[in-house]
Amino acid sequence: MALGTYSELKTSIANYLNRDDLTSVIPDFITLTENRLDRELRVRANMIRASTTTTAGTSFYNLPTDLIELRNITYGQSGGNTYALNYLSPESGSREYGAYNQGYPRAYTNLGLNIELYPTPDAAYSIGINYFRKITPLSDSVTTNNILTNFPNLYLYGSCLEGALYLNDTEQTNRFGTIYQDALTNVQESEDRSRYSGTVMHMTTQGDPGALVRRGA
Repeated sequence: MALGTYSELKTSIANYLNRDDLTSVIPDFITLTENRLDRELRVRANMIRASTTTTAGTSFYNLPTDLIELRNITYGQSGGNTYALNYLSPESGSREYGAYNQGYPRAYTNLGLNIELYPTPDAAYSIGINYFRKITPLSDSVTTNNILTNFPNLYLYGSCLEGALYLNDTEQTNRFGTIYQDALTNVQESEDRSRYSGTVMHMTTQGDPGALVRRGA
């Protein structure tokens, strides 16, 4: 069974549901599965790093539009070290850094589609934004993506679950719901083990803006 492309996925969904009359709605099953995976799946295949450069006197910066979950914000020093900024609530940030007029970034808070850096940067600093991004939707023009390549079973079982719900088939809904959930759990547990198995302990020393980011963090 080939599951490397959008077309192959649609064919497999029809076969698993044993239906040849769902051609027009199978793309909807796939879209609903992508929405579900955006909520439930956190894997390195969909983790990305964006960067921005601060402007002196500006504390607010936009987050990427495809972000679904922020992992951390980093600050790169001129000497090459990269530090994870501390997260603070808006109230704590204002209270703890209110006495600092400006300086190098030490902490941040998340304000919806923006972040606020504490203290307000006093120069141009390199800021990294590490985050999980939305799944690139499959279509006739976008025939594959990282999730389909690495986890085709999640696409297949999730889409079949959506198909069973559409058909109001309780037996198939229960069947594919269990299969999908088991597959998701196995993928996430394996991903979590791989992500943290080689992580070096984070260090915070006096004067550092935050935890030193090492390979695997």
